[in-house]
Amino acid sequence: MKNNILLYLLGLILLVGCNKDEENKYISFALDTEHNSVEGSFVQGAELLSNCQASISYVNAVGGTATFSSEEVNGIRIEKTSLALDDKAGTVKLRITGVPVELGIMYLPVSVEYMGYQYETTVSVVIFEDTDPSGSIEFKMETTPITNMKSTVEIPFTVLPTMAAVTASELQGLNVKITQDLNTGQGVVALTPTAELLSGTVEITASFGARTPVVKEISVNAFAEGEGTAESPYKISDADGLNKLKFGLDKVFILTDDIEVEANWAPVGTTEAPFVGVLNGDGHQVTYHINAPANDSQAFFGTIGAGAEVKNLNFSGEVTGRNIVAGVAASSAVALENCNADNVLVKGENNLAVLIASGDEKDSRILTIGKDFPTLINITVGETSASELLDVLPMDIYMNVLKNETNAVISYNTSDGKITADITNSDFVSGDITVELKLAETESGSNVTALAKTIAIVSKKMNEGGDGSEASPYIVADGEQLAAMMTNAPSSYIALQNNIQLSGEWAIVGEFTGDLDGKGYTVTGLKINAKDANSGFVKTNKGTIHDLKFVDVDVTATMSFGTIAGINQGTIRDIEVSGKIVSTNGGDLLGGIVGDNLAQGVIENCYVNLDMTASCGMVGGIAGRNRGTGGVAIVRNCTSEGILTATGVNKTRIAGIVGRGEGPDLIKGCLSSMTITATASGANGVGGIFGANNNNDMKIEECMFTGTVKSGNDVGGIAGVGVNVLNCLVENASVSNTVSGSNGNAAGICGTNKKYATNCIVRNTEISGVVGTSKAISGINGNYQNNGTTKGCVVESATIKGAKVQRISAINPATVSSNPGAPLANNWICDVTLLNGSNEDISSSATDDTAGLDGGKVNRDQINQAWYESIGFDMNVWEWKDGKLTLKNVGYKRK
Repeated sequence: MKNNILLYLLGLILLVGCNKDEENKYISFALDTEHNSVEGSFVQGAELLSNCQASISYVNAVGGTATFSSEEVNGIRIEKTSLALDDKAGTVKLRITGVPVELGIMYLPVSVEYMGYQYETTVSVVIFEDTDPSGSIEFKMETTPITNMKSTVEIPFTVLPTMAAVTASELQGLNVKITQDLNTGQGVVALTPTAELLSGTVEITASFGARTPVVKEISVNAFAEGEGTAESPYKISDADGLNKLKFGLDKVFILTDDIEVEANWAPVGTTEAPFVGVLNGDGHQVTYHINAPANDSQAFFGTIGAGAEVKNLNFSGEVTGRNIVAGVAASSAVALENCNADNVLVKGENNLAVLIASGDEKDSRILTIGKDFPTLINITVGETSASELLDVLPMDIYMNVLKNETNAVISYNTSDGKITADITNSDFVSGDITVELKLAETESGSNVTALAKTIAIVSKKMNEGGDGSEASPYIVADGEQLAAMMTNAPSSYIALQNNIQLSGEWAIVGEFTGDLDGKGYTVTGLKINAKDANSGFVKTNKGTIHDLKFVDVDVTATMSFGTIAGINQGTIRDIEVSGKIVSTNGGDLLGGIVGDNLAQGVIENCYVNLDMTASCGMVGGIAGRNRGTGGVAIVRNCTSEGILTATGVNKTRIAGIVGRGEGPDLIKGCLSSMTITATASGANGVGGIFGANNNNDMKIEECMFTGTVKSGNDVGGIAGVGVNVLNCLVENASVSNTVSGSNGNAAGICGTNKKYATNCIVRNTEISGVVGTSKAISGINGNYQNNGTTKGCVVESATIKGAKVQRISAINPATVSSNPGAPLANNWICDVTLLNGSNEDISSSATDDTAGLDGGKVNRDQINQAWYESIGFDMNVWEWKDGKLTLKNVGYKRK
């Protein structure tokens, strides 16, 4: 057998695959057979000792556990063993057991199961022969203790038999490399310390087969003195020794000198493995540096646990972390004894302390910044200063302004914790300021500093230009400017320069006498919580508001209200409003544009699309009331769409355009397609255009209804109770009175008519309901007051349904006992179906008479423009279009 042993390789035997582990990571694990090796004495016929091991190398691991084993070959084997693998590459040691049988070189196959896959590798083993198994081992080596160990120490040895195996025990922080000439028995044990080495004993063992092993012990110590106990603490004199704290968390240390650490320091101890030993500075100072702005829990110690002692030690240097940063410990369960860190510059984002930032024994003063630290100080338009809560504890910190681009005077009040920007005496420009916060201005805490923070200081101009005149209106660009100019310059000319998004609740403007020109732009998000009477975008308009759209209006009202103006005595024109209004007002007045339209008030060419819910009376899609006492109040060419639901008991005067009229008012050219429901007990005076009036002076002209109106008492397609109705059209509509026991009237034009209803048309409409005793559901008018009558009206293609039905009028106005009207005259029908309460067709019961309740009958082929002109229709108002007569100028005209 050859004495010179060579390294034999079987080659790299491995299974490599792109496999997935349990976390769905693709892996390519492999066994590195080339670097496999064995150690220990392998002698024919001798039981293997515990130091006989195989080293199996691997690459591309992803953590987890692998199971190793081998079948018995030549009398030796590896028992099934599960071991944790490091990420990426590493080596595991496996004990080899058994009694070698045959001499020579053999290959021990090793199976590995990892991540659900099977891998194979081999390790070569040389089996020696011992011709004198009862003989002894001669092992010579120096064993002088090694102290203050900082570099490799080489110790020569000689062993006989020359083929005896020399192995070393493991010691934390010590790498052992043994080289040996098997021909001469001479070799070297190389001991190399790592940062983890503290102290201990390493055993060097010489073994050969069945012979008795020989063990040599060498004491090693990374320190000049000490064993890490209370009686014999490790003595630290330099940065290397100080770093050993991390590996002796339960040991006892004492400094023998001041120490400065040049490298970036890593905190000692963690929550899982805190420092529980003793560090006695003996009056010395440690200077260290940490630069970890993205990491939490930064300090000399990460965590000091219960039972630890840190005493008689001064600290200096600089620590930069993120959260929980301090000069000595990020967290500690014990108090420090006679320690000082005033000379450590502590920097971070939050929870910063001189000594200890958290834990049972944290400092009483910790710089803590809340989640509401301001990023903006907005000086309200027209104001000269503004304050924000700094949201910092303790409040008596020191704030230093590092940079100020604004020229504002910046101050901090320690009594209320507020930062203030004042622009009273400065040439202010919007911009940023940068501030740093210190735990104290001087002495202890003055080196504890929060990382610089930026706060924007803004104060918008009240307008973007102009002098408020008609030739040069104030220009506004956002909600703040709009509110400021409406409030502070209510008699000026104001114009929008762009769309505006409002935020928060609108501060209602008192009286506006100027001119607001929306320029066709849109204001989004008008939110009003109206608790005062006559509220709105403005309470009282005596000026002009025009060419403006309001989108996503959100209103809750408990008193009288109008979206644009609670009261209008000026002009509101070319306005659009869409959104939602909910009124819980128990009184009267709600309008989609205006609450109360007084004398000289004009609402023209306006449009609403609203979801309105109201418990009050006097409700109109455009205006709650027209009250032109002493002058005319006008609503002209307006359109209402959406839903109007009146929920109030005994509430009256509800309509798609104007709810109530009380003067020589005019409603002209208006169109409503709203769905109007007012079916609560006592609801009355409900119409598609107008609710009810209390005099004979107002006029309803050239209006059109195409929606649905449903009520419990007087209800009409144009008016519940209407006066002076001329040239109006109800088409594709539904008018109904559905409350059992009702004593009201339901009709295509007016439930009750005053003065006249002339040249009106009801077409493609269903009129139905329950009316009082002796009353009828009728095509044009139901009841009459104040000399009311019906003349020159037409009902086309309509269905009239009820217990009692009439094609034109429920009664003859000339027979009204009080203030009778002129007899019915020149009224016509075409294709009108009458249904009784049982839904039976009773059309044949009608009497054709142009001066009677059912009107005269005209055939479809007779109806044309000339025919309409013959019964008095004015072609300046009407036009023949698409085979029917329709109004020329009705509703809102979008510009």
